[in-house]
Amino acid sequence: MEQDYYSYIRKMFHRLSYVYDLTDIFIMNVRTEVVDFTDAKEGAKILDVATGTGKQAFAFGKRGYEVVGIDLSEHMLKVAARNNEYDNIGFILADAARLPFMDQHFDVGCISFALHEMPLSIRKEVLQEIVRVTRIGSTIMIIDYSSSSEKRVGGHFVRYVARLYESKYYAEFIHSDLNSLLKEYGIEAIAELSAMYGVVRIIKCIRR
Repeated sequence: MEQDYYSYIRKMFHRLSYVYDLTDIFIMNVRTEVVDFTDAKEGAKILDVATGTGKQAFAFGKRGYEVVGIDLSEHMLKVAARNNEYDNIGFILADAARLPFMDQHFDVGCISFALHEMPLSIRKEVLQEIVRVTRIGSTIMIIDYSSSSEKRVGGHFVRYVARLYESKYYAEFIHSDLNSLLKEYGIEAIAELSAMYGVVRIIKCIRR
């Protein structure tokens, strides 16, 4: 199962790396909302998990935070590195399920639009690792699709469009209980914003 996931994801993002920034245009405002909602302290160390082409890392970096973005896709990271104009942002090729950092190293852990790209077994490993490398009592930001969007006007259309370009794991994720999974790993949701007309959830959490 895991080998299938890694092979599948690497191939998928190799293809998408050339056009991924075009799709990110639709969520540019979300990137800024995430930074505002995080409200991290000055000089905070931030880990951006599954950073892709680095758009969320750049949004944090613009505010002066020390940011490390990690991703499984070498091709996506090449795009991120090419566009990186900040001395306070670095990118590392790494597996989110096996993060190469010491325990409690970061002040903020962030993962945006990535959990839905993972089967449940990998999703659990990734959350566990984010908790491990984030300091006790600090902030963890979870940004992803909302299952409630299917009940809203246009939700069925969003689901249809998402299935065209999202991974094969999307359908299972959108019907899963994310809040219960977060609690299972000591991640307590304390506040939430709805974005893109309810299609996206920005969840601010505390690492217990």
